[in-house]
Amino acid sequence: MATNLSKKSVSINPLKVSQPLGGTLAMQGFYKSIPIIHGSQGCAAFIKALMTRHFRDPISIQTSALQEMNVIFGGVENLYEAIDNVIEKHDPDIISVLSTSLTEVAGDDIQANIKDYLKKNYRENKLVVGVSLPDFVGSLESGYNQTVDAIVSAVLEQTKSKVPKVRLNQRINLLVGSHLTPADVIELKDIITSYGFEVIAIPDLSTSLSGHLLEGFTPLSRGGVPLDYLEQLVTAKYTIAIGASMQPIAEKIFAYTGIPFQVFPSVTGLLATDALFTFLQSISRENVPLRYMLQRENLVDAMLDAHFYYLGSSAVVALEPDHLYSISSWLREMGVELKRLVTTHHSPVIHNLAEEVVIGDLDDLEVGANKNDVWISNSQGKQGAIRKECSYMPMGFPVYHILGAVHATSVGYRGTLELVNKVGNLLMERKEEHNHESSFFFNE
Repeated sequence: MATNLSKKSVSINPLKVSQPLGGTLAMQGFYKSIPIIHGSQGCAAFIKALMTRHFRDPISIQTSALQEMNVIFGGVENLYEAIDNVIEKHDPDIISVLSTSLTEVAGDDIQANIKDYLKKNYRENKLVVGVSLPDFVGSLESGYNQTVDAIVSAVLEQTKSKVPKVRLNQRINLLVGSHLTPADVIELKDIITSYGFEVIAIPDLSTSLSGHLLEGFTPLSRGGVPLDYLEQLVTAKYTIAIGASMQPIAEKIFAYTGIPFQVFPSVTGLLATDALFTFLQSISRENVPLRYMLQRENLVDAMLDAHFYYLGSSAVVALEPDHLYSISSWLREMGVELKRLVTTHHSPVIHNLAEEVVIGDLDDLEVGANKNDVWISNSQGKQGAIRKECSYMPMGFPVYHILGAVHATSVGYRGTLELVNKVGNLLMERKEEHNHESSFFFNE
């Protein structure tokens, strides 16, 4: 179905967040890494505050701290000084310099600046990349994808002379979409390793933002995939991409190394999860592990129990494109009518949805949310759901009004089961409230 661009001249209750935030999120999944926001201090402060509220963990981030005169006369020297200071004080393995609207409008060429810096300052055993991420286009998902793409491209360029003729049959590259929580990544790694594979997750948020306690303090990312392990991606037998937006990166790995890939636009829902397990079974020549057969039976039974509440219900959803496709496909599988779908920016995957998708904000969702049962969006949409008397299901980014957002799982059989029960309970409670009100009115 075609997309419909919101025609409002102003954004009301914005859904999208900036591309640099998406880039910062991606960098948390690489070990001993740090993103440098090339802009004013406020740009980095806002990103850090919002991500800390969502993940409730320290966030690795730095800034070139541009002032007015730096923007007018050029901020390249500030940038070079920021890189030197970060390397001297913190010794990171990976640095990504993320541009902002401020530097993009001023005309800074971030990639050219980084190339010039590296010519003058060779950094052994370090990866330094520049990523152009203006705030006025795209959103979290596109900023995340471009940053992962830049890191992977730099690694492929460094290792192109080391691509082996024989690959490790039991090694899988897992490209992780921006919509997956740290708990989702843990679940996917568990599923793939259960077939005997070793997994290189790119990026790996499961070891950096999953809420584990560590002693001491470091301004660098504490978890994620290490650079020396990341370089082993050229030895993998297959690449699995979760989320349609990760397909260009999988194609780039294939172009450089010849490693075949498989893209899964969604791994939420019975059919989508079946597709993942069928693929893993075909490449491993192993039977489905018993625990996942039992999880599938649990899910099917839960779907049967819940279908009385799902069937005939309606929902409105506002999420990033990959996440929107995944959740909408699952809701349709459960028999829910999708009355309004809103996303942040154009993406090929949303054209695969049967329903019309609005490129807009949470106000556009609220306009189409009359007489609907479930509202699914980030925390910014909670008040709109209350105004429209919809049952509210928090999802996406940011989610800061409840605990455990990073531990929510919605992939695989177990994650889908969790989702079926969460939304099913909302629908059950809504139906009971409606029956109570009807009974009260009848008695009156």
